Amino acid sequence: MEKQTLIFSGRTERLDIFITQELGGTLSRNIIQNLIKSGAVLVNGKQKKASWPLEEGDIVEINPPELKTSLNIKDLIISEDKDFFVINKPAGLLVHPQTPLWEENFDILKTCEETLVSAIYSNPPKKFDLTMDRLGLVHRLDKETSGVMLIAKNSDFQQAMIELFANREVHKTYNAICCGNLPDDKGTINAPIGRVSGGKIKASPLGREAITDYKVAKRANNFCFMELYPRTGRTNQLRVHMSWLGYPVLGDWLYKGASAPRLMLHAKKLEFLHPFKKTKLSFSAPLPKDFKEAWQKVSKEK
Repeated sequence: MEKQTLIFSGRTERLDIFITQELGGTLSRNIIQNLIKSGAVLVNGKQKKASWPLEEGDIVEINPPELKTSLNIKDLIISEDKDFFVINKPAGLLVHPQTPLWEENFDILKTCEETLVSAIYSNPPKKFDLTMDRLGLVHRLDKETSGVMLIAKNSDFQQAMIELFANREVHKTYNAICCGNLPDDKGTINAPIGRVSGGKIKASPLGREAITDYKVAKRANNFCFMELYPRTGRTNQLRVHMSWLGYPVLGDWLYKGASAPRLMLHAKKLEFLHPFKKTKLSFSAPLPKDFKEAWQKVSKEK
């Protein structure tokens, strides 16, 4: 988005509605309201509220903010080559803005909370193609999930990895602390997942196929330290499956897990054949400190 000056003419209208219409829907009304609130929009040289009623001849200036990020993506990188890089994503970091409009207009990254893609956009690794769709994303993790993520540096590798994920040729291992004591040391959950009335994602016969293998690594005080191996890649799959089984992930407020500082789910490992070189690749992210501390705490509770 470039700096713009608009002159209002016509009947009285709210500031946010006027700008949304003038920009032709390239930015959502919510994003426009955030811009106004941040002071990036002036009416006759003064900051106004989104609800300010414009009148004939009012001059509206839009001064897009600079992209600011406190996160240096290079601090997260655990492996890198000419086609991709791998990071250890911290819990609490959104992968991308919640509005899909960012995919068509990267300037939206300047108006949203800090995300992984905004950090990539502001300070990309070497040989990173900033014109790629979705800024190189080939998969994602929930905001509260930590762990290993792969990002493509060019479109050819990005498309090849998207196909590997779609064909279930990328093998993923997660660690989770789950509430309750599973009767079996290992097993498979085969329960379709879909979005039901009210918008919640849950196990449903009307959903899409979803399969997760699991193994109990440790047990303590009615909690299990798990390894989870999703064969499919549905949204919230591991959280939904463990809740459906009756053993929700610790800290999962949405699926009835016991309270914890955050969701105790960690993407431990990614394994796949390089789509061009056909060599086997494996990338791992160590358990973060808060995850280890959470297991120690539940292990000691009586």
